[in-house]
Amino acid sequence: MSGQELEIITPDGEVITGVSTTPLSTQSQSLAVNLARAEIDQQIATARAMPRSVARAVSNITMLATLDAESAEECIYALPRGGKPIKGPSVRLAEIIASQWGNNRVGARVVHVDKYEKYIEAEGVFHDLESNSATTARVRRSISDKQGRVFKDDMIVVAGNAACAIAKRNAILGAVPKGVWRKAYNEVEKVLAGETKTLAERRDRAFKALAAFGVTPEMIFTALEIGGQEELTTAHMATLTGMREALKNGEATVEEMFPKPKPQGEAPKSLNEALDRVASGGASAKAEPQERPAGGEPENKPKDEAPAGAPPVTLDHVPTGIDGRDEAQVRAYAAGLEAAKKGHARRAVPGEYRNTGREAEAAAWERGHDFVTTSRKAEKEGGAQ
Repeated sequence: MSGQELEIITPDGEVITGVSTTPLSTQSQSLAVNLARAEIDQQIATARAMPRSVARAVSNITMLATLDAESAEECIYALPRGGKPIKGPSVRLAEIIASQWGNNRVGARVVHVDKYEKYIEAEGVFHDLESNSATTARVRRSISDKQGRVFKDDMIVVAGNAACAIAKRNAILGAVPKGVWRKAYNEVEKVLAGETKTLAERRDRAFKALAAFGVTPEMIFTALEIGGQEELTTAHMATLTGMREALKNGEATVEEMFPKPKPQGEAPKSLNEALDRVASGGASAKAEPQERPAGGEPENKPKDEAPAGAPPVTLDHVPTGIDGRDEAQVRAYAAGLEAAKKGHARRAVPGEYRNTGREAEAAAWERGHDFVTTSRKAEKEGGAQ
């Protein structure tokens, strides 16, 4: 077997000539492995020689996360799910945690691009040198548009960067104990809550920031399951800020965060489509006349006039307890139907119906909401049979 001639110099200065039978490629590979191993071993030795201070890390993480309002805003994300937003620490806060926890190696890379299944997968790695423990996290992101077409190469790169950021965040948060960064996260939420006197300004600022992504106030109200901006409180501000940061960092898309309702058909083919027409006031049949007292006048007169130029609202049916000649109650009932169709919670009664003297309209709104809920449940049970 041919080999490579080597010259070895002993400590006494003697030159010894020999032949190595190890292939050159194997020698190079072994050299690279040994260098990488030596580098990691040296980092572990340095970390153990200068161990971290947990108290200092907790203090520094809290200080940097709440350094100013802008820093706090970048340290949280939120995804609305069924009216109960899922909030958590963002990529920016994870970077602060890794830098102040110290004695670690962290990174992320794209490990797979599948244009057939239309997804990209990234892997994040966190190596704690002091304890010599490692954590990995993998994240998949879609690389197709609304029409199912695969992204172009530049957009695939963007999706890969977003997946790497999320994977790195998950790896960091999975390795660093929650007790280290819980205080910082709680302080961030307090900063974002702000004061009541600045609520209007902060609300307008949040709406304007989300509008840059094509999000309308109505989409926000639907996601938060509230009736309008008058029901928006300081408790919602952290959620709004987190929603904006999630869109900004690529942790979520507008379609994922604010799913659009299905379009209506021209003819009612199911209960949902029929309810759409009833809620929009498009039915042509009028309400059944109700009994009048001896004087010939209805007992309950409308408490609220319809807006100027508004078309009259008629319904195919008028449930018990609703005065079909009371325009205000009819409109409230139709509004309840529409709110239930859009997925609003029963408790999200519009603020104007909560005023004194408008209890009948509030009850009508709830009856409309209950009608949709009950009807859908019955249709579902019938289909299951």
